[in-house]
Amino acid sequence: MLHDKLLQDPAHLQELMHLLTQSITADVQGKSEEAMASLELAIKLDPGFVPALMRRADLLLAGERYHDAIAAYDDCLTRFPALLEARQSRQRALFLALEQSEMALEESPQDADLWCRQAELLTHLERFDEALSSLDRVLAFAPSHQQALNQRGNVLLHLNRHEEAVLCYDRILAHSAANAAAIFNRGNVLQKMNCLNQALWCYEQALTLQPNFPEAEMAQSHCLLLQGDFAGGWQRHEARWRTPQLRGQVMFPEIPAWLGEPSLEGRSILLWAEQGLGDTIQFARYIPLIAESAAKVTVCVPEALHRLLSSFEALPNVTIVVNDLGLAPHDFHCPLMSLPLALSWKLATIPASAPYLYADGTTLQQWSAILSADPVQNAGKLKVGIAWAGRQVGVLNHTRDIPLRYLRPLADIPVDLISLQREIPEGDAAEIEVWQTMRRFEASMSDMAETAALISHLDLVISADTAVIHLAGALGKPAWLLLRYESEWRWGWQTGTSRWYPTVKVFRQKVRGDWSGVVEKVAECLRLAASK
Repeated sequence: MLHDKLLQDPAHLQELMHLLTQSITADVQGKSEEAMASLELAIKLDPGFVPALMRRADLLLAGERYHDAIAAYDDCLTRFPALLEARQSRQRALFLALEQSEMALEESPQDADLWCRQAELLTHLERFDEALSSLDRVLAFAPSHQQALNQRGNVLLHLNRHEEAVLCYDRILAHSAANAAAIFNRGNVLQKMNCLNQALWCYEQALTLQPNFPEAEMAQSHCLLLQGDFAGGWQRHEARWRTPQLRGQVMFPEIPAWLGEPSLEGRSILLWAEQGLGDTIQFARYIPLIAESAAKVTVCVPEALHRLLSSFEALPNVTIVVNDLGLAPHDFHCPLMSLPLALSWKLATIPASAPYLYADGTTLQQWSAILSADPVQNAGKLKVGIAWAGRQVGVLNHTRDIPLRYLRPLADIPVDLISLQREIPEGDAAEIEVWQTMRRFEASMSDMAETAALISHLDLVISADTAVIHLAGALGKPAWLLLRYESEWRWGWQTGTSRWYPTVKVFRQKVRGDWSGVVEKVAECLRLAASK
């Protein structure tokens, strides 16, 4: 896997390959330090050079430096979430590190740091109950151990035990009132409990104690955006580029950034997708506004969105391209999620008119033919698309995704159910066999343009908080969003309509972690719609 810059710069690639060869030779000769040094130099020259990133992680794993190997595989997956080899090797490193940890604890059962390390590994493996037990072992003989209390709060958050998590951070602060990290974590739990003013107070205190704390600024921005304070929220949202997750991830650092000034008249600008597919679809609404003032607008997006967003090329000065680091020079660049801030001088509210994306005619016709091969029993029925989980690579979002078994009440309603999942979660493989009447098209939904064309033929979309709900909203299609209790900033904090998408209706959990109440309400509404 080589990124565009390497393919366009043979000399740079040759230098990197030379360092990689040096590392392999040194490793064969048993010179492990030299092998690692060559890799580190290659990664310093190009942080996105996958062969070096993977080889570094593999060498650390072979050297039984399991914790370092896990971090190295995480680095690979941060840059390339779909890299299956890295995911599998990381899992192996986690199991080996856990085995190593258990052996060490047999010799030192009173070592608090070892128990905390074991809990961290168990958390990575999503064995949260076992992680909690490990931390409770520490707190039994060291009741005020700061790291154990902090980790315990984080694990309880995974287990949807938010009130108990807050108590863990309170215990830390009782011993160390100036612990900025604990105050920040406390704020995060309060935000998930929708106690937004209390959460904001925590972030303010954390920033007072530790002014250079971009994660606290980001969390602060999410609270403000949840409350509808866009002026303060978008400004603080820029702190994301200083967080460890996004630091150094700006696509075009050599081009001047644009955040509203100077005027774009007669100038060219590169807009680019910085995060997920849903984020890109949501913020693509701002592209026409930029096109009103700039002479030339180039938009870089992932391949999965290229055909879909090409509908913007109906504007004479807009070009949509697949992510390309070798583009001709432009006057400015701006990530899509910074556009609300950059355009704040001319926008009092969110531009929420829909549709602003469209399926192309040829693809629409193809899906019309596919869907017309409709079983007789579905004739005249409401066509309803459902999606219940997001992407199945990288970090999975278990509180956002809905196990398919919880949606079974929908299967009994007389509608034509159509799956909008491009990937079936592993945990739903057996359950989906029960849904015999639901039509599935995973192989045909090769990109979001195909999904858009399919959605365009439906009467209704029902989805968890995934890219599908953004796509339905952008297409102006009636859609019902099934939302967890502690939603993201973009959905606000109430049940009802969405300020971003006028055709999206929000069904929110009333009890944290309880999908049954949400599904019951959705099923009731769907029965009513099906009977009309």
